[in-house]
Amino acid sequence: MAGVRVIVFDGGRGLSLYVRLPGGQRLLADAAATASAEPLAMLREMGEVSPLRPLTRHLRLGGCTPSAADWLGVLGLLRGLVLRPGGSWLFWQAAPPREAGFALTARVIPRRDLPHPPQPDMFEPAVLVLGLTPQEVRELGGGPAAWVAAASLALHWPRLPGGQGELLVGGDLPDLAWETLLADGVLGRLLGGVSCFAGGQPLESAGLDQGLIAAALPWLVLGAFSGEGQSFLACPGREMLTTPAIGMLTIDADENGVITVEAKPRAFNRVAWSGLARPLDDVALPAPAALRRALGG
Repeated sequence: MAGVRVIVFDGGRGLSLYVRLPGGQRLLADAAATASAEPLAMLREMGEVSPLRPLTRHLRLGGCTPSAADWLGVLGLLRGLVLRPGGSWLFWQAAPPREAGFALTARVIPRRDLPHPPQPDMFEPAVLVLGLTPQEVRELGGGPAAWVAAASLALHWPRLPGGQGELLVGGDLPDLAWETLLADGVLGRLLGGVSCFAGGQPLESAGLDQGLIAAALPWLVLGAFSGEGQSFLACPGREMLTTPAIGMLTIDADENGVITVEAKPRAFNRVAWSGLARPLDDVALPAPAALRRALGG
């Protein structure tokens, strides 16, 4: 992914995804239900697009119901930066933001290449990123809402800020997706210290914008925990885990495998995720049954 630039931004009427590949190809995917000139105008203002650097392809996926392959192809451009088959370790550290928002640098290593990661002093504890492959998402079936939910990512946080145990941010993954993920027996052992689970609300309907947020979940949550003054109540108990409200997320991958992320607010700030953090066995809203079974609960 070296030399790739990915930007998720709020185009006014919905979210958009822009991708610039090393060969110079430029893709813009709009989630807005109606066409708008603002996303392209913003890219021109940034110097990403010009008469000499035109868009290679412009997809408008907000006003139609595309196939699962089209949805997952677009989401894969964002998920692929951080997710490898079988899961990935995400080593990261906060960086001073240039303006309001957050910034960080990261490196991604496949879990199969590093079963138990060391914890270098220069990094925060490595976060485990989990998710289904596009084929697994398609095999679960359903319509757009099911595709978006099953394509969400999950984060295993090895240290629960402010308390004991470990935190699992489950994104919007449904029960069937957890069953598929946890078919890997080793994964259950890696999650053995989890005491707190944070999941979003079940999706009854979904658009590409929700899918982009689900695919950007690692960066959004890292931004929440890297900001000054951020604190989250430790389990047991309940609290909303809310990521910073931003309007643009820019991700660059260099030839050395280092990923640089910058986030900043815009006129509209809909690039954000929230979920309820609670104990695994919360009476009113327990964690997914497949997860509790895998962890012996």
